[in-house]
Amino acid sequence: MLTKEEAVSIFQYAKEKNLVIQCYQNRRYDSDFLTTKKVIESGKLGDLLEVEMHYDYFRPEIPNSTSHFSKYNSYLYGHGAHTIDQVLSYFGNRTRSITIRQLLGPGRMNDYFDLDFYYPSLKVSIKSSFFRLKDRPSFVVYGKKGVFIKQTKYRQEEHLKLYYLPKGHADFDIDQPEHYGILTYLDDKGEYHEEKVVSEKGDYARVYDDIYHSIVLGKEKVIKDEETIASMEILDKGIEECN
Repeated sequence: MLTKEEAVSIFQYAKEKNLVIQCYQNRRYDSDFLTTKKVIESGKLGDLLEVEMHYDYFRPEIPNSTSHFSKYNSYLYGHGAHTIDQVLSYFGNRTRSITIRQLLGPGRMNDYFDLDFYYPSLKVSIKSSFFRLKDRPSFVVYGKKGVFIKQTKYRQEEHLKLYYLPKGHADFDIDQPEHYGILTYLDDKGEYHEEKVVSEKGDYARVYDDIYHSIVLGKEKVIKDEETIASMEILDKGIEECN
């Protein structure tokens, strides 16, 4: 599905044929995202004020070798689809502003994006670039009582690129202590705490568990049709800024 209209059409077709179709959003099961949700739900940060999500790479060869703009090969479509879904799945769909850039100039590849989602007392930001020699933190969460910083990303992709596969490796996608996020907060007595948070284990296979449960057990789909449609709409609107 390349557009919102195509997404709506295929979901409707599945409904008419009594079939199950679900978008493959494996990044909902990244360890850094799961860990950040665990920290938020602990309540130690208090009421949330701001969340920053960064999805950075240093891969200048990709935009440098791309001489023309392509909507569906843009950075927003290739990577924004993941982080946008994380926001929609956890925080919901709200008013937003979108900044899309081509750092190498007009007509070149989209290589940067910045999206802000506005909620009643919270702003969630997604920022990504192909030109970050040193990554920004994967997640930063600010609350009225504290802050959580998860510097490093999930490790599944890192391990898979090294052909270090889940089978036979119990430590697959397991963060080491140097990868743990730091939670700093004041407790109800006003006492200061700073601690490492052991990372949750990511598992892309859970996407297949979800679809199995929907097909075989009749459970509600985890990745909702309306979330996928909303994500496609955001991608379509955002990329209109480029040409």
